[in-house]
Amino acid sequence: MKISIVYASQTGNTEAAAESIQDGILARYSFLQVRTMNVRDNEVDIPFLEQSDAVIFGAPVYFTSMSWELKKWFDQSFRIRLNGKLGAAFVTAQSPTGGTDTAIMEILRHMLAKGMYVFSGMGHNPKYKFQIGAIGLPDGTAQSTELFETFGGCVADAAVSLFGQMNPAANRPSRQ
Repeated sequence: MKISIVYASQTGNTEAAAESIQDGILARYSFLQVRTMNVRDNEVDIPFLEQSDAVIFGAPVYFTSMSWELKKWFDQSFRIRLNGKLGAAFVTAQSPTGGTDTAIMEILRHMLAKGMYVFSGMGHNPKYKFQIGAIGLPDGTAQSTELFETFGGCVADAAVSLFGQMNPAANRPSRQ
């Protein structure tokens, strides 16, 4: 099973969040193949992305929306097949009240337009408080890292539940 983390990062905060999400996934399912891909650096591996069962999108919040780099990627990715995949969203922001919810909802709308399933972590475990996505602030604390690791694990749980667990012996983890 493969999971892609596609994000835009300018200052490094969103990239750190993506790496924490990847760590959280691999902590629960070390046999999954997980790749982080920064759209700003043209790192998106299209074949891996299309083979993924889940895709987690992330961006910094700019003017109550996702960053222009991720928006541009969505606008230009109309030929990339994402339908039927589990999608999840995360954002990083300077303030929890600066449009984090609207930025996440914009990412979710793009996923829905591509025919993706949308992850909500509220249903199965009350300790997972991710109704629409994960939000990180640039405080650099262990709490932020733990939040994103937990988010990654929750998305992986849902992907394994939806799409079935593959044989761990046949798969080696991939971290890039």
